[in-house]
Amino acid sequence: MELEKIINHIFTYSFPTDEQLVRFANDRHGFGGDDGDYGVTYPSDLDAYEREVEQQFIPEGSIEIYCSAYTDKDIIITEKQYLAALKQYLDATSQHDLAYELKNV
Repeated sequence: MELEKIINHIFTYSFPTDEQLVRFANDRHGFGGDDGDYGVTYPSDLDAYEREVEQQFIPEGSIEIYCSAYTDKDIIITEKQYLAALKQYLDATSQHDLAYELKNV
């Protein structure tokens, strides 16, 4: 499955809203669906247990995306790739004001 399709798919869920997507991105904070089937994780979202016991690692400047509708593997991409995809999605859905609010794009 193409990375772009996976990223765009996580933008289609009712949570988070597009406004929340922008706020989370600007705050560099991840999110996840209640069902655990999709989400985004920033390095700062990992707690000590996840880092030390589970040995999870996300390099600085990157994010982890998971979306079980397309893949059972977590995907690590640069934060810049994610922000560019979010901006493109917002522009494509005529939400130019929200796209303009994105920082670091």
